Amino acid sequence: MVSMKAVPVVAVAAMLTLTACGGSGSDASAGADGVKMGIGVTDTEINLALLSDYSGPLAQAATSGTVGMQVQVDAVNAAGGVCDRKLVLHKMDTKYDPQVATQQYRAINNKVVMMPQLVGTPAMMAIKDNIAKDNMPTFASSLNTAAIKLDKVSIYTPPFEVELINGLVWAAQEAGASATNPLKVAVITPADQYGTIYADAVKFAADKIDGVEVVASPAYTPTDNDFTAQVADLKKSGAQVVILGNTMAQTASIVGQSAQLDFKPKWVGYSAAWNAALAKPLAGLLDNFYVSASYGVLADEVPGIADMKTALAEYAPNEEPSNFQVVGWLSGVATQAVLEKACEKKDLTRDGVLAAMEDLEIDFGGILPAVNLKDGDSIVSYETRMNRVDAAGMMIPVADFKAAGEAKAWGAANGF
Repeated sequence: MVSMKAVPVVAVAAMLTLTACGGSGSDASAGADGVKMGIGVTDTEINLALLSDYSGPLAQAATSGTVGMQVQVDAVNAAGGVCDRKLVLHKMDTKYDPQVATQQYRAINNKVVMMPQLVGTPAMMAIKDNIAKDNMPTFASSLNTAAIKLDKVSIYTPPFEVELINGLVWAAQEAGASATNPLKVAVITPADQYGTIYADAVKFAADKIDGVEVVASPAYTPTDNDFTAQVADLKKSGAQVVILGNTMAQTASIVGQSAQLDFKPKWVGYSAAWNAALAKPLAGLLDNFYVSASYGVLADEVPGIADMKTALAEYAPNEEPSNFQVVGWLSGVATQAVLEKACEKKDLTRDGVLAAMEDLEIDFGGILPAVNLKDGDSIVSYETRMNRVDAAGMMIPVADFKAAGEAKAWGAANGF
């Protein structure tokens, strides 16, 4: 499947139909500076859509992510914007509801050139056909490989599956797993097709590591509040390490109920399983809790984090620190890089932005290793880093960025 390749020439009637749907930018006009402009772009503005969960189960983290992007955009605008145009963010609340996401997308589609922050797999899958039809350049914040396969959708970090595999490999190495020193591992995931993919990725990696056995893989539904059955399954299996393939909405219940049943494994989550706000309800239960993440943390002493902290102090001084602000900042950096390349090519239509995304090199100021977006259908990097969490819930690195061979093997086996 092609995500960002050039659209072939079609009949005039078909192009008119596409344009009426908010399509590729065939309604383009030249700006005063000679830059080709289409939907969402004027001589003074570049309009961008954020579809996120501002009042649903992921609201706290999603809102922090938008804060990170907003301060990055504020800093860019203060320096003159992109292509001498101010970036304008339109924040649309999906409530983590696919129907609401569809409504919000339709409401903003004909007003923006790009969607640089799409949060939530349910929202992404609900509007994926619209994104393709409308030729909407999109960065998904749902960092799973389902996003990579979608038309006009890209991610600029390693996907969740790679975080999970790298987390398992790290845990096995820490335990010294071998044929003579076996390690029992369990994985908990949603009871849907994405959870199945996450569990299968963990099992794939476990099969390649001497001494590692997946002994349980309980699943949950989005409406589950009581995880007693899943925790009992985990405890009965004798798992020494539990890989958390759930979202942050379930982490507190899973870890808390495990403590009540006196089940205390090493917890290894991926980036979507942790939020600093969980530190308070899980106080005293985080000594053996780790997060495999594809990006850096607020404690990093790198130029990108320094720039972000400066922008936060200037434009959002009252915001509580959160590592999801880092995620949002990265969205802003990636979007700026795309738009600057499109500006250099004198084409700020959707077609121009999609062309700029292809084979784009992005430097994130050391927050994560630089990446190349390639063709939009490939995993851009396999490097992630392990973190512990402190009493305040902030992630603290315990290892350097590293790509596990098992993750690369999984990517190759799945066509990435």
